[in-house]
Amino acid sequence: MQDARFDKLASLLVDYSTDLKRDEKVLIECFDAPDEMTIALIRAARKAKAIPFVQLQQARVTRELALEIDARALNLTAAHELARMKKMDAYIAIRGSNNISELADVPIDKMKLVAKKLRPLQDQRVQKTKWVVLRWPTPAMAQLAGMHPRLPQAATRDESAQSADGENQPGADQRARHRSAF
Repeated sequence: MQDARFDKLASLLVDYSTDLKRDEKVLIECFDAPDEMTIALIRAARKAKAIPFVQLQQARVTRELALEIDARALNLTAAHELARMKKMDAYIAIRGSNNISELADVPIDKMKLVAKKLRPLQDQRVQKTKWVVLRWPTPAMAQLAGMHPRLPQAATRDESAQSADGENQPGADQRARHRSAF
């Protein structure tokens, strides 16, 4: 069953953020985001009489490609992606992350090469299309923010933790506080 909040968010992104119109082409790119949200965006784009295109991304797959990427492969990828983007009127990205550190072991020279070669694609998206990028909240992002995804926010904002002997420890690691709370 489709969550109505996904439909409401998709409508907002399509009707307000990108203001899609009849026959406009939109690239919907979802990174580690729920399929239900992608489906809601497709339906909202169709309702606006726009033409949706979808690309699904997974950080684990992106990492594997980036580990051994070379300039030749990136040139082909960039040319392909840029040609496609030049045909789009709008771009909607939903960016989640199941593992914030997924790309941590990709050599910096590889990451710089990717950024350099894909820069024209980013420029095309930003300068020539109507676009919106949304970060999709995940447990990994909650951990990065020092929040436990299953505890009320008030519990995660507590600035002090109590040690076993009852003394407050300002600035103690929040994960330790959450473990001790149970």
